[in-house]
Amino acid sequence: MYKSMLRTVSLQARSISKIGSGKRKQKTGKEEMEARYDFNRRWMQLRQAGSSLRRGSEQHPSTFKVVSYNILAQDLLMEHLYLYMGIQQEWLTWRRRQQNLQREILKLDPDILCLQEMQYDHLALLIQGLRMGHGRPLEYVYKKKTGHRTDGCAIVYDSSKFQLLDQRAVELHDQQVALLNRENVALFAKFRFKMDPDPCKEFVVATTHLLYNPKRNDVRCAQVNRMLEELSNFSDDAPVVLTGDFNSLGDSPAIEKLIGRQDKRETEKTETENTRMRFEIVNPGEGTGSTYQDDWIIVDYILRSISSRGNYKLLPVSIYTLPSINRCNSVGRIPNHYLGSDHYALGAVFAVV
Repeated sequence: MYKSMLRTVSLQARSISKIGSGKRKQKTGKEEMEARYDFNRRWMQLRQAGSSLRRGSEQHPSTFKVVSYNILAQDLLMEHLYLYMGIQQEWLTWRRRQQNLQREILKLDPDILCLQEMQYDHLALLIQGLRMGHGRPLEYVYKKKTGHRTDGCAIVYDSSKFQLLDQRAVELHDQQVALLNRENVALFAKFRFKMDPDPCKEFVVATTHLLYNPKRNDVRCAQVNRMLEELSNFSDDAPVVLTGDFNSLGDSPAIEKLIGRQDKRETEKTETENTRMRFEIVNPGEGTGSTYQDDWIIVDYILRSISSRGNYKLLPVSIYTLPSINRCNSVGRIPNHYLGSDHYALGAVFAVV
């Protein structure tokens, strides 16, 4: 079965590499499927960033593409199968979803891939399939959730492009803190570019999956506080890309804490709680959605640190726009025949300048 799965992945990768080559011709069923999936999803160049890079391309050549994806752990899908009523059973099997996830990730071709709800016993085979499809020497770090849960967070990176300098797995569970009684985790990795002559040009990629319960903003805020405390210490003034499923709307307390949108009293009260680290959301497009929770909403984000500390910063170069809510409604519930998760993937290209 193992060899059969790898042969399937290899054939998929070769098929993907052929798409878009040659003259226009009548689309095959698979190409039509991809066209429907790709509609309203595109990489959008950020003009200001592009012009800045062109002016200083010799000084600032260090760019990387990051993709963040909650891939829906199979154990969680089976535990909450009632949420996927009306979706064909074939599309919900791990075998089918793994093939779809690998095909999509191979097409996005990230340098760094952040995964949430990555089930620990599915990780090795998924990475093996991506290695074969990419032809890249991919390595990864992983942190399973606290307790009995089988999923967690992973950061996968191209070891030919990056040197892993440090990593930290953070449990957002603390028996000494009443609000930190859930099993969520965060994962940090610090990198440098192997081909960049400046050995001090470091950056951090972090990913997390916060508590789902819509009524517990207080728990998510406590989790964000703990994560920021750890991240501020870990980053050591290096710029940070923070990704994940925050289970929070853009105007929620947890996201407002991340982006520093607090009133003066709150700012003064928490100034000693590492709120110096502030982030900016990389906007995936207006009127878009990343998952369905009674309606199409955005709870998944890619953020960049905007602190003035340190010698380097992150400049967003391009973003992978999310589908519009109209398109989400048109496509319907996910997972489906092509998409392997109940979340849409996010992507962005950054330069370290």
